Amino acid sequence: MVREVKWTKYLWLSLLSFAAFMLEYLSIFGIEVIFLHVDIQNYTMQQRSIHCMIMVFMWAFFISVLLLFSIKHYHFPVKGNKRDIISLENWIVTLACFIGCKIMTFIDWHTLKIIGEAQGKTVFQFCMQYLYYIFEVMLVFLIIIYGQKAIETLLKKESPIPFGGIILAMTWGVFHFVSRGVGLEIWN
Repeated sequence: MVREVKWTKYLWLSLLSFAAFMLEYLSIFGIEVIFLHVDIQNYTMQQRSIHCMIMVFMWAFFISVLLLFSIKHYHFPVKGNKRDIISLENWIVTLACFIGCKIMTFIDWHTLKIIGEAQGKTVFQFCMQYLYYIFEVMLVFLIIIYGQKAIETLLKKESPIPFGGIILAMTWGVFHFVSRGVGLEIWN
């Protein structure tokens, strides 16, 4: 018999997933300054790639431990079944949001972001940056998944309201809103 998991346990996993972003500060001000003698203010492109590699390893370790803990102690997430197929309507909404996002980044970058970021980088540097992005997105997904599960456990039912996305906005979103650029920018 599996005992019921309190909603706060899932919320903590969501918040821990957000806290994993702070490992970047450990890397920047601990590992890179003390061991590699690198100053964030004077990163070279190669040092930035090394930073991305360090973060990928740290985040991969964190994600693995968090998922193993969650599966062992809370039996979540579980493998889906055939009934959990995403509807055509949801795929269309997802595609529309993706296109909207690409339009916004095109306006911001004056090109496709992937093309703009590739300019002036070696293949290794570009790959390290996008590997970094992949693990960053994994943490974002964990915030959403565990946040949604927390609120649905509290409500004792599935909800069409994107509570996981709201928790993401209140954590990672707020942090990015105030940490990017000079002052508060609408595009953030």
